[in-house]
Amino acid sequence: MSPEDLGKMISITSTALFEKIAPCFASWSSRTTDGQKSTEVTSVPGGANLSAIVLQQAKLAVEEIHQANVAQANLLLEREKWERTDVPAHFESRVLSKFLPDGHELEDGSTSGEDQQQQGKGRRYLVLPEDQGSFLVVPAGLGILELMAVYLDVARALPQLATDAAVRLTSMLRLANGQIEKLLLEGQAVSSGSRKTVTATNLALTYQTIDMMSSVLPLVANTLESVAGSKGGPGIRIVLEDLLYRLKAEMSEHKGNLMRKLGDILVERFDHHCAKWLSAEKASRAGQRTGPNENVLKIVNDVSSMHRVLMKSLSPKCVELIFSRVFVDFGSRFEARLLKEKDKVDDTTVLESWRTSILADLGQMVVKLRPIADIRARMEACVKEMLSVTDRILPPKDGEPPSGDILQLLDQAGDGPKSTSSSEEEAPADASTTPPAAAPAAAPAAGD
Repeated sequence: MSPEDLGKMISITSTALFEKIAPCFASWSSRTTDGQKSTEVTSVPGGANLSAIVLQQAKLAVEEIHQANVAQANLLLEREKWERTDVPAHFESRVLSKFLPDGHELEDGSTSGEDQQQQGKGRRYLVLPEDQGSFLVVPAGLGILELMAVYLDVARALPQLATDAAVRLTSMLRLANGQIEKLLLEGQAVSSGSRKTVTATNLALTYQTIDMMSSVLPLVANTLESVAGSKGGPGIRIVLEDLLYRLKAEMSEHKGNLMRKLGDILVERFDHHCAKWLSAEKASRAGQRTGPNENVLKIVNDVSSMHRVLMKSLSPKCVELIFSRVFVDFGSRFEARLLKEKDKVDDTTVLESWRTSILADLGQMVVKLRPIADIRARMEACVKEMLSVTDRILPPKDGEPPSGDILQLLDQAGDGPKSTSSSEEEAPADASTTPPAAAPAAAPAAGD
């Protein structure tokens, strides 16, 4: 969706805000004045009754705005391609300033990560106020922030309805969080036709979007509490507890699922290549092979390509957590495959040459992946486990050193090449969530 289309959609809600809420002020004011005059003459508190009527009308207007926001959020998410976009100029002053209590201003250094001359242009990162982080954004993410700002406008216009606005804001965000999960993790984006496939880049940007929504919740809660003031009573505190704890926990779970999905892409591809690498059929030809195993090189390429893609969109800590789980799964899949294929071979000579070939392949894997410093320790622990598994399933001959000596020899020889390229052909920069067997060619990177 283009920025122009997004602006048109958001303007619908802004118009509804002024058309439905503003008249309530005039009505409320005039009826309260009339009610006060009635009280002075008859001693009957008519103003209270009139105010209650107007308050009920305002609640109906807030509900209409909420329904319009939910419809817009659904449409934004259904049309989203999950590709990165620049942050529009002045987005912070126009939208994010509303996420701060009245009297608070955005600090000069918090609204941009770029130089002053870049202020008139779109920027790569959205920087949230109050040191809540910086994020890559997609159009739907920006749109949801604008819709959140509408609820804060309603709360400021009618402080008596701050609790109602908070309840509906929480509801809208919960619905959006659930819809995003269905679209990206359950495959509805593909089945609906909005995307042909979901790539690692799409999932990483989805993670950024959910993380951004979660990170802005403390700002929203602080502003709503400030607007409601002491008149908010226990109701506003209950709603804000739901916003800050339950909804935030739901979003944290969603982020965890996205991280697991990103790891699953790599594990599925490892399974695909490992089935060809550790096959009994190829074991009989292991002694005739010259040069690195092509399937091992494909594993290396997948790892280095995924690392490159994720580092463009996620924090180093997040990438490290993803690869920690991936390498543990690599070790268990390696063991299961080797056990299965070993039972198909009964020739001792073939098993010996196969063992030698596998050890050489694992050494090659270490050499190729060592230059990626932030996953090196996890990778070497994984390879060490694979070497131990190889010793157990394909024991060395009497007098032959254990396979663990390979790592020591590589340490003595140095860290290997300084480039992460593991073959003359560059691997694709992204990977599809479709298993390799169904889609052997990775989908092109999206968003960057």
